[in-house]
Amino acid sequence: MNISFSPSNLFKLIILISLISLSAEAQTNYDSMQKGFSVPPSSARPRTWWHWTNSNVSVEGITKDLEWMKKTGIGGMQLADVAAGQGQVTEKKTLFRSPEWLEAVRHTASEADRLGLEMAVFSSAGWSLAGGPWVKPEQAMKKLVWSEITVQGPLSFTGKLPDPPACEGPIRDLSRTGRKDPSEIPFYRDCVVLAFPTPEDDLRKQVPEPLITTGGGETDIEALLDDDLNTSARIIAGKDKNMVWIQFQWEKPYKVQAVTLASRAGIPFGCLKASRDGKEYKTIALFPGPQLYRSGKVATFSVPETSAEYFRFEFTGAPRTPAEVMAETVTKADSVYIFSEIKLHSSARINRWEDKAGFYHLFNYEPVASEPVLNTSVIDPAKIVDITGFLLPDGTVGWKVPEGNWTIMRFGYSLTGARNRPAVPAGLGYEVDKLSREHTESYLKEYIRPVRDALGSLYGKSLRYILLDSWEAGMQNWTDKMTEEFKNRRGYDMTSYLPCLTGRIVAESDQSDRFLWDFRRTLADMFAENFYKVVTDFFNKEGIGTYGEASGVSLEILEDALLCKKYVDIPMGEFWYRALHPELMYYQDVRGAASAAHIYGKPVVAAEAFTGGGFNSPYELKIVGDYWFTQGINRFVFHTSAHQPLDTKPGNTMVGTHINRNITWADQAEPFMTYLSRCSFLLQQGKFAADLAYLLDEGAPSTMPIWGEGLKPAPPEGYDYDYVNADALINRMSVDNDGRLILPDGMSYTMLVLPETRKMTLHVLRKIHDLVREGATVVGPRPESTPGLSGYPGSEETLKALSYELWGDLDGVSRTKREFGKGNIFWGISPETVLKLKKTEPDLEYSGTPDTAIDWIHRKTEDADIYMIVNSTDNPVKTEIRFRQKGRTPEIWDPATGGIRPVTFEASGERTVIPLSLAERESFFVVFTDKVPEKLIAAPAEPVLLVDISENWEVSFSPEFGGPEKAVFSRPESWTLNNDERIKYYSGTATYTKTIKAPEKWFKAGNSLKLDLGDVRDVAEISVNGKAAGIIWKPPYTADITGLLKKGSNNIEIRVTNQWTNRLAGDRNLPPEKKVLNSSLFVFPRAKLNDSGLPGPVRILSN
Repeated sequence: MNISFSPSNLFKLIILISLISLSAEAQTNYDSMQKGFSVPPSSARPRTWWHWTNSNVSVEGITKDLEWMKKTGIGGMQLADVAAGQGQVTEKKTLFRSPEWLEAVRHTASEADRLGLEMAVFSSAGWSLAGGPWVKPEQAMKKLVWSEITVQGPLSFTGKLPDPPACEGPIRDLSRTGRKDPSEIPFYRDCVVLAFPTPEDDLRKQVPEPLITTGGGETDIEALLDDDLNTSARIIAGKDKNMVWIQFQWEKPYKVQAVTLASRAGIPFGCLKASRDGKEYKTIALFPGPQLYRSGKVATFSVPETSAEYFRFEFTGAPRTPAEVMAETVTKADSVYIFSEIKLHSSARINRWEDKAGFYHLFNYEPVASEPVLNTSVIDPAKIVDITGFLLPDGTVGWKVPEGNWTIMRFGYSLTGARNRPAVPAGLGYEVDKLSREHTESYLKEYIRPVRDALGSLYGKSLRYILLDSWEAGMQNWTDKMTEEFKNRRGYDMTSYLPCLTGRIVAESDQSDRFLWDFRRTLADMFAENFYKVVTDFFNKEGIGTYGEASGVSLEILEDALLCKKYVDIPMGEFWYRALHPELMYYQDVRGAASAAHIYGKPVVAAEAFTGGGFNSPYELKIVGDYWFTQGINRFVFHTSAHQPLDTKPGNTMVGTHINRNITWADQAEPFMTYLSRCSFLLQQGKFAADLAYLLDEGAPSTMPIWGEGLKPAPPEGYDYDYVNADALINRMSVDNDGRLILPDGMSYTMLVLPETRKMTLHVLRKIHDLVREGATVVGPRPESTPGLSGYPGSEETLKALSYELWGDLDGVSRTKREFGKGNIFWGISPETVLKLKKTEPDLEYSGTPDTAIDWIHRKTEDADIYMIVNSTDNPVKTEIRFRQKGRTPEIWDPATGGIRPVTFEASGERTVIPLSLAERESFFVVFTDKVPEKLIAAPAEPVLLVDISENWEVSFSPEFGGPEKAVFSRPESWTLNNDERIKYYSGTATYTKTIKAPEKWFKAGNSLKLDLGDVRDVAEISVNGKAAGIIWKPPYTADITGLLKKGSNNIEIRVTNQWTNRLAGDRNLPPEKKVLNSSLFVFPRAKLNDSGLPGPVRILSN
């Protein structure tokens, strides 16, 4: 038979074949996604931290722990050896790095290999961060220190320069603990010696000495003036208990341009006032000013040049705690303040130089810019002489001093004293210098060497990751090769500007601030590249990856948050079950981890999950965890599953939510783990969908805003966003033909939103200029200056030319939008308005009452759009959700059951509208695909009540855990309401049994039967006539018993499990011999016990 085709028909055939091919490919991708959703792979399973506590380890316990993890659906563990935890004590201790410890690690690796579990180990003993006894002082974290003397020339000077502080601590001679440790071995190395003509204002001496008085009488004045931060004086209130004051009085006017306050408790609220006559006072400074979450203990404030006879400090509020800093609380007055230094400087100083120089740091430095000062306080950089070559090893220098007054400054470095914590003695030592590539690599080689040797072929096969927890080692601002590193990164020599790191002004205030911007930015780059990158590169070469919080929620360093996370394989955030920090800090930390993964092409976003909890139910954890899924997390790492060396209850615990084989619901955990795994699986598909890219401030810290209102301007409702940093912007971002900002790994955005700063480097400005010219949309203010000294002052003219070319005549008020090249620039109008101008509709909108709250996230693959939808309220919700979807069919994918069902929807233009009813805290996925699957689970009809069986249940308890053998509940209620204290305080599992008769009319063709438990506290395992009907752990507490229930007599058994908390609370006031649980676990006192058991009602329903 001959077949011929016309060109038209041939074209149609080609199209048809293409469509069939695409349909088959879509079906294949759909089938693969459906299969992974039904039975999630290991990559989707949660991991857990696995703390070995206080050297209590057993090989038998290791095997049982890992077998339980495998059985319950945990995909891997991350081993941390810590000097913390409580609950179980072994007779023999297994000391860190001992042969027995290494054999236990080898056994762990072998068992993990057998069970198919991912194994990781922490990067040091303790949880922070990279330290140990093999770290030598010269390899440890460092700070800049200095000393100075003044000499008058002409003079041939030969003498020993004063020794800079060699003690361990954060700044100058401030010790770590409040007093100098006599066992501490001082460490100091010289760096640079500089000489310069002493500024005129520095020659003013406090002669005669001022008269110092306080409102509360005498105090140790000498301790405030002795340049020793380890001595202190108490200043107490007088008659007015709401204010403490100290006054400095001179016979003649004394010029003051700066003041320094130092207190281990932090800088209190207060002010500095000046007076010519001791009667009329004028306020010239306010304290404490801008602060970090953990504020500095030494602060210098520049003040307007003021000459007066009286200077009076008034303190009206105690120093703020970290939480009070974040809440912007004005603290209550104290009647006593302890200071180690109160000084008034006649010469100007860089405002807040301790924070600017990296001894401490701030969120934002623009509010603390240094004001211009007279040349009489300024060091002329052209007259600075480097006399380092004349310095002898003993600190002696010989130098021919020119005519005039000269200051000689001896710069060097000593240790911060940071140690890894909380580590057992065998693992405790200095934290390694994280600004040094060489020291970091030396640390890693020695840390991992015995582990590698012990594991043999299992190294890199079973042990697959190293975990870097949050940075809790404090700040450092110096390293051996600091000047070399600075010059390579910033393009100029920092030597002449070293006095700025001590508060001195070099050249002028603005130039000094610019140098310090460059210095902080250099530290940020070095933390990322000389520590996190070195760690990951080192282990990647050995076939091992890295997880890393890099650097963590507390912002302890001058970080570029996204750059740090770029250099770990799996970036992590952190969230708590009960917050220790303000919630905004967790939110921004998680969004930062997600953003880093998105912009740097990393598919997994992990989180230290549920820290700060205790004994919690799966449903309680779901409520918290669902929210963080919608913020970008797609792998939970539980904090924590403490190693259980023994089988005793309630088990061994470490700080955090307890998820281990000795918790009450250990044998019923699998459905919850599967739920998490299904959520993670879908959230690991494709790419995150977002419209907005927010550029972070490129200074240091360059981090997500954890202060004030958080991200500004706030993202409009219905649109999602990522953060980007300068590195990703410059090196990875481009524009496609539709004007979308794109990244090499597939991420794209509608617009770029600039930070609310008027400073920008030329590198960033040039990139923004090019993006807009090629078609991008950018929203933000015109930059007015460059922030650093690189290229200065020529950089200023270049910036002005580029910014005027891009922003034109926009002023952000009357002129707010402008076309440039193929793109657009906006200034002074909101992202929401710009999105409307671009006709970009919200990705998701929902209707409802004012109390309706839906959390969501959108992932996009080539052939599917995946939305996670969460009812974040405790009430049922009816809503219509409008999705920015067209031409695709939606389905409901239920992560609790693995079921997929069709859903009613309406196509409306570019939108798809779906009416939905969500139970309290319900969550599911709406998945849009090009193909509807053949087999679907139909949406259930409204249930019909068949019978209420709440009354007269026989309940058996475990006497081992203090319960009675039998009890009868005539009506459903919480165990905590029972008069029998054995039931009231019972923890564990109790079995409810009841026999019912099922009439024939229940069994109509097509009927499905459900057992509805009403309310369960906390987990229920159901069997009907001896056959399992499932484990119920979240609302609605219903089980399908179709096929299990039969006509006539039926035996129903419900095994209900609560938490250990109530029994521990009951034991708290009992003498030791009467305690039910052999445990010393601390339990927070509660106003009431946790509801437990089966409050009901219990009913049988039919659909």
